[in-house]
Amino acid sequence: MDLPRRIAVLGMGVSGIAVAEAAKALGLDLIVFDERPNDSLPAIRASDRLAALGIEAVTAWHGKLDPDDFDALILSPGFPEHHPAILAMSAAGKPIWGEIEFGYRIAKAPILAITGTNGKSTTTVLAWMLAEAAGRKAHLCGNISGSGYPEAALSTAALTASADEVLVAEISSFQLAFAPTFRALASTVTNVTPDHFDRHPSFEHYCEAKLRLFENTREGDVAVVNVDEPKPTIEDVRARHAGRVCTVSPSGARASDGATAFRDGRMLLAGRELDPMQTVSLGTAHNVANAMVAWELASVLGDPGQAGVQALADFPGLAHRMERLGEHSGVLFVNNSMCTNPAAFLASSRGLPRPQHILLGGITKGLDFRPVGEYLRESGHKVYLFGPDTQSWQAVVGPAPSFESMESAFDAAVRTARSGEAVFLCPGGASAEPYPSFRERGEHFRELVAAVTGGEG
Repeated sequence: MDLPRRIAVLGMGVSGIAVAEAAKALGLDLIVFDERPNDSLPAIRASDRLAALGIEAVTAWHGKLDPDDFDALILSPGFPEHHPAILAMSAAGKPIWGEIEFGYRIAKAPILAITGTNGKSTTTVLAWMLAEAAGRKAHLCGNISGSGYPEAALSTAALTASADEVLVAEISSFQLAFAPTFRALASTVTNVTPDHFDRHPSFEHYCEAKLRLFENTREGDVAVVNVDEPKPTIEDVRARHAGRVCTVSPSGARASDGATAFRDGRMLLAGRELDPMQTVSLGTAHNVANAMVAWELASVLGDPGQAGVQALADFPGLAHRMERLGEHSGVLFVNNSMCTNPAAFLASSRGLPRPQHILLGGITKGLDFRPVGEYLRESGHKVYLFGPDTQSWQAVVGPAPSFESMESAFDAAVRTARSGEAVFLCPGGASAEPYPSFRERGEHFRELVAAVTGGEG
């Protein structure tokens, strides 16, 4: 595809740096803009990295651009649609792309794309493993972060991947907002549950943002739908997808003939009847569902075969997602720092078959946590609230001890937990001070666990 010669890149985070490096390698003219102060450590590091490549970076940026200076604008997903630079470029009729649109335009390799509210990172990693099992060199890329596997931004992977390789990309709803031609050979929306109401005005708006993944599909492309999920429905997908729609049914109740499904307690993968609890190493219901979707995605490249079955059996999980950190005195420690919405909390807690001491807290993003409160009252699990807004959580979950820090909540949970139980970081909310993201929150929990267990696994 033809590329604009003069590019403004907004943001010096992972995606902005990836676009800048790829654009420079392709011989394009560009300037990178970032609103962070020029004396902040992240801005200094990013500026130095770009300067070493001969790329101009503007920090402490005031937020305005002259559209006459650029042929296109490429933005990081954190920029809202009403940003002044976006409005100015749009009024001038200039192209406005997100990083995944740029990555798609420079890619030679086909793309397997995964979005959704919950399960998308695990599904992405499994699809990447299964694509390799099917005989293709695969690149794990996109919005995935902190998984513990070799990740890259889509633009970075697209620049180097050859046409006979494949890009397996996690995609966020924010990234899809500026992706006018982005297309995937095979794609899925794992599910849609209420989330990100700090960015989307309604659940319906959020659903539509996810379903943009299918807008540019063609005959021969494949969509994978878990028909056991309330959203998206198969009708939602068929209304937007121009190719083949493949269904999976983890319950076995709703799959069409030949689809990945359950039958009499056996998981069917391309005609193979397998015991799901032995086939999927982390055999909770949602991980089995993720594996089934990933299998269908990878199958567009070829049959993953026995190598794929073995990959599922050996899969250790992702960092910060139901990550088992070991046991001490019969108490299991589980890091699920990535859990940031009610549906993820419920699926995670229900999938851990032990009495739980749950560390709960963070930013609720305007979501309805009443189902979490009802579940906790019925389950008998003990809750330890931590963070800056424990009063809001108490209004939902009822009386529960509150702590100023995760460390003090952890100490209380360890003192109370008994053999056969679990101390479970399953925060439910997005990260809050002092943690910039779920990664730092999960790493702190790991450190706390290591001090108790002495590193025993």
